[in-house]
Amino acid sequence: MDKTVGGTVFIRCAAPPWWMTAKDGYPRGVPISIKYPEMPVYEFWRNTARKFPDRDAVIYLGARHSYEALWRQTLGFAANLQGLGVKRGDRVAVLLPNCPQFIVAYNAVNVLGGTLVALNPLMPAPEIGREMEETGCGVLVVLDRLLDRLPEETPETVIVAEAAGYAPTHLRLLGRLKQVHRPPDGSLRFEDLTGGPPIEECPESEPREDVAVVMYTSGTTGQPKGVMLTNYSLVANALQSYHWLRGWGYSAKPQPAGWPVVLCALPFFHSYGLVVLNEAVSFGCTLVLLPNPTPLEIMKATDRHRVTHFPLVPRLIREILRHPDLDRYDLTCLTHCASGGAMIQAEHMQGFEAVTGARMYQGYGLTEAGPSVSATPIEGEPNYASAGLLYPDTEARIVDLQLGEVEMPPGEKGEIKVRGPQLMKGYWGSPEETAEALRDGWLYTGDIGYMDADGYLYIVGRKRDRIVAQGHTVWPTMVEEALESHGAVEASVAFGVPDPLRCSTDIRAAVKLVDGYEPSNELERELITLCAHRLEEYQVPTAIVFREELPMTAMGKVDRAAVIAEVDDRIRELMQGGEASDEAP
Repeated sequence: MDKTVGGTVFIRCAAPPWWMTAKDGYPRGVPISIKYPEMPVYEFWRNTARKFPDRDAVIYLGARHSYEALWRQTLGFAANLQGLGVKRGDRVAVLLPNCPQFIVAYNAVNVLGGTLVALNPLMPAPEIGREMEETGCGVLVVLDRLLDRLPEETPETVIVAEAAGYAPTHLRLLGRLKQVHRPPDGSLRFEDLTGGPPIEECPESEPREDVAVVMYTSGTTGQPKGVMLTNYSLVANALQSYHWLRGWGYSAKPQPAGWPVVLCALPFFHSYGLVVLNEAVSFGCTLVLLPNPTPLEIMKATDRHRVTHFPLVPRLIREILRHPDLDRYDLTCLTHCASGGAMIQAEHMQGFEAVTGARMYQGYGLTEAGPSVSATPIEGEPNYASAGLLYPDTEARIVDLQLGEVEMPPGEKGEIKVRGPQLMKGYWGSPEETAEALRDGWLYTGDIGYMDADGYLYIVGRKRDRIVAQGHTVWPTMVEEALESHGAVEASVAFGVPDPLRCSTDIRAAVKLVDGYEPSNELERELITLCAHRLEEYQVPTAIVFREELPMTAMGKVDRAAVIAEVDDRIRELMQGGEASDEAP
């Protein structure tokens, strides 16, 4: 039964699947079900500011800001936004990297009962404009260094935040001297709006219904879609992640600060970065913000600030392991490192554990699922090949690819559908696409995978990326995994190229090499031979093209859609009589 305590409603979810309740079937200390408070997400910050007012909440460019100070600024910013006409249900866009202004704006909009529209600065200006227009944003908060990303049409109110606004004094002065973009006429300064009297009363909220954030998908099929995440889904996913780490209470090594210090290199405008923020704040962690996370900056920050927790993506982990200056930095302060966003090679996880002495775990998720669905346990025998066990109160089924109705037995591949309290409310302004993705309470992910008899989930690829070669299904991720096991390969993407003469499809791949390696016919043959040893014959690429760069997403994954579009354009060009090129995919 649901329970109300002090005005906050706690929800108990449905019974867990059988393998969660079986003896030794679930990680020690992790609850199989959680009581989720029905509250706005800003309560995480307010509660932590009450418990640890003087604790460093944020370390940004060397400057430290306490929980109480940032909460006070949040209330001041909320009051000024209210004075500008922002009310419950209104949308406020932010075009910001990981900086204190994002945190203040995120919580202030939430205090007002509004919806934050998190824009990706890497998107083209017309797409940024489309997303703001589609969601009806009346206010935009933008970093001064990103003013060149603004579309021609902007919301009526533009608030400009200084990149060095929360930096040490000497960096603030230098930052103002280096100002290169002129703010729009009539714009307001962020720093002028965080002071003054705090908001007097927070509006009432309905956490299950009120959309806290709209986050746009990467747009791999058509235009990016706005995923609506409610207060309830964000709170639930943060607490699921929190309890997976046993309430941050388990640590195999001492924590220098006495509490976790979390590296925030993943962008907050992405769902993975946002759940890290919410989860860490719920426990009172110190957040080390990196607005431009390069492998070198990550190593420097980890060493300098004695970071204990390290959520990253596989590309950054690989680049750190290969960095020539790795030995100069002490990363042994790390206790846990999470990898997400894409599958990671077992040898990279083992290599990182050897360098840091930290436990690596990985998980699976997608923006529509809040985003986190599963993770591998943080102790016990590691399973490097799996995306882990399902989070508390989360269910998953593997169903057939044709109708999505027949449940597949353990070990059989199919589409993954999931159900849990963390799921999205739907896509903004797209009821048809929402109905296609959410059916009878289940989210049809479009991801292909399987589960073993112990409940471990394995990810194979995306349903739309399926290639049929020689009458067999080929998942490009398996080809890419084989290629990226070679020390010379930094990133790769596999795709199918139709051969009309043979009425067949060839597997091809494009590869970016690690610095220091040069493309050659010999290296191409070596990579093809490697694939032949690790894959079935029909999965082996017939040709490999070396590229100086591959298009990447904000999360460090190869932008497959951009590569496929380039391939399609090149095929059309060849069919119209164009000449073949060694540089083309």
